[in-house]
Amino acid sequence: MMDSNAFGIDPTNNSSFQPWVVNIEGEELSHIRNKYSAEVSEEDWEGIVKTAANILGQCPNPLSPSGSSTGLAIGKVQSGKTLSYSVLVALAYDNGYGVVIVLAGTKTPLLEQTYARLLKDLVGERPNITPFKNPTSSVDSQVIESVLHSNKYHSKKYALIVALKRQNRIKDIYEIFSQKDINTCPILIIDDEGDEASLNTMFRKKKESSVYKSIRLLRDILKIHAYIAYTATPEANLLLEGIDSLSPDFGILINPGSGYCGGSTFFGESINEFVQEIPIIDAENGGSTINDSLRLAIAIFFVGAVIRHKRGDMDWHSMLIHNSSLKSEHDKSYKIVKEDIIRDWRITLNNVDTDPEKQSLLKLFFTAYEKLIPTVNPIPSWSEVKDGLLYELWQLEIWMVNSLPTGRDPLSTPIKLGNNIFVGGNMLGRGLTIRGLAVTYITRRAMNDTNADTLEQRARWFGYKKKYLDVCRIFLTGQLKEDYKVLLRHENDFWDSLSRYSDSGIPIRKWPRMFELDYDAKLNPTRKNVAHYKKFQIKGWKIQHRLIEDFSSAEKNVIYVKEFFWRHQAIQKEYGSIEHSVIKNCPMELVLELLNNVVSSKTDWENEYVIEYLSRLSSSRKLETIDLLLMRNGNIEDRTKTDDKVEPFSGESANYLGDRYIHDGKPQFQVHIIAPRLRETDPRTIVSTSFAVYIPEDNSNYILGDYVVRGTENEY
Repeated sequence: MMDSNAFGIDPTNNSSFQPWVVNIEGEELSHIRNKYSAEVSEEDWEGIVKTAANILGQCPNPLSPSGSSTGLAIGKVQSGKTLSYSVLVALAYDNGYGVVIVLAGTKTPLLEQTYARLLKDLVGERPNITPFKNPTSSVDSQVIESVLHSNKYHSKKYALIVALKRQNRIKDIYEIFSQKDINTCPILIIDDEGDEASLNTMFRKKKESSVYKSIRLLRDILKIHAYIAYTATPEANLLLEGIDSLSPDFGILINPGSGYCGGSTFFGESINEFVQEIPIIDAENGGSTINDSLRLAIAIFFVGAVIRHKRGDMDWHSMLIHNSSLKSEHDKSYKIVKEDIIRDWRITLNNVDTDPEKQSLLKLFFTAYEKLIPTVNPIPSWSEVKDGLLYELWQLEIWMVNSLPTGRDPLSTPIKLGNNIFVGGNMLGRGLTIRGLAVTYITRRAMNDTNADTLEQRARWFGYKKKYLDVCRIFLTGQLKEDYKVLLRHENDFWDSLSRYSDSGIPIRKWPRMFELDYDAKLNPTRKNVAHYKKFQIKGWKIQHRLIEDFSSAEKNVIYVKEFFWRHQAIQKEYGSIEHSVIKNCPMELVLELLNNVVSSKTDWENEYVIEYLSRLSSSRKLETIDLLLMRNGNIEDRTKTDDKVEPFSGESANYLGDRYIHDGKPQFQVHIIAPRLRETDPRTIVSTSFAVYIPEDNSNYILGDYVVRGTENEY
């Protein structure tokens, strides 16, 4: 049985959720296992099934009369989430869900790819799953109704609906399930690339975007259902306001299987082995002019092809050139590669060995060969590689991937030759898996700020490529190289944080939306039209200026704080002429205990973010203790209130530096007990607590990275 609090739904906030037992011995799951018995190891298979069962276990029990839940399945770029949700679909059928709806992206080729994959995984020649692609009410309602009614007679019939993520297609599904006879069936909705198109891009205008609204309306008519968004870039989903209909009730991390090569592979310790920086002069024109780095990248691509094929790896060998979003630039790059480079190289390699042009070209290929020596072991001799180059050049097809008349889509067009070079922009940035991708040449990056999730999605070179990782190379600009190093820290940070909360059984709604993201890199977590967010950092003082106005909560805080310092045997210490109660080198867990037991709602003290920040300092061993002070031994401090704000610090006096300057350059946490007044002559108002934490900004030992957190409309 699933633990209902395992990084999942908080039962106190979702009365429709009840833990239930997920059957993992069903017929549909066994069918998929047989399909992948040779491709997926037993260990990886057990991990996939466990993850899918965790997801399904936090969806409504199909035996319940009603209920709904919203989940977020977080994988990594190119890590194989399609198999994950194929297994989830099978488990859903085995456990009583009669319908699965898959929203398969916004583009027809992606729909076709997903539909074909699900047919392969789930249907085959078996009659019990009836597939529908972009169904309409007029054509398919009766068949879907018949399939679902047959379940009443224990015939184990299921409906699989795969549709484009477009308003009209989702409206068609709405019309089908608006019929009362079938909208009571348990339904699982899987939103592939759930951070794209589904989210409300008009929330700042207090309106609903078309796809978002169509999903909400569909969910509104379903009696019992779950909505699961799959994504490798969850920043937008996690930064949604809590009241948003797509804000997740639970989240599951989908760990990649063995053989996965991601950010840590290419931008971690081995970055110098796999990453080649494109010189500024070459980067200015991307791949739209002939330049030395582009020629070297293509040469490495062909040398790698020879190496792979000589050792018996006859799978496709691919290269990606991603230089611009402009189709005119794609056309230039395509013609340069096809006519000015490849055609010229084919002619030149046919020349006699003494030909100067051939000698120059072979020198380029030998440089490429030397670039691969550090990672390829054993490596064929240069003579063997040289002899295979011309063959590989003729086994090449060049693709321009865009919507121009001369452009093509590799998802809908059969690949005919073993070596392929793909030139393009947006169509190569999300959802497309380029089989056998070995060499990438990418210069595209926004001039100013850009979005972390968008950049991550462009990393098409991630994936399962252990068997040919040694011939993989990434050519990118210095700026992009730094971006992906930042993104690696960013991804590791939120995975570590999410894992920590998952292991502690804390629901995702209580996870502080805190993402490490370097300000200097000019990266935003996601696009600004789907979520409010702001920067957060503690460098110098972080101070509570707005106090609690609720008398009961304020009184409880004061009582708790005084009892806390007494219980932990604070000592009185003089700082010049003023005495404060101090817990020297207070363990961070006690500071967190204090913060977890005070109320700070409707103030400007961001308690959850301060707690998370200090937790990260502690877990990273940057700051395991801190001096904790109860200012003036807990005596009430009179302060003037201005524009709803109170300055908690007292200033300098004859024998006192002032509250702000007694830290002696070390981390410090101050607790003040304050009675604010509008004027000095006014009577005291509510006695409340005010907090202040100091982290030395000039001491890197105490500083974490820069952070972005969920904001509000007024803060953005």
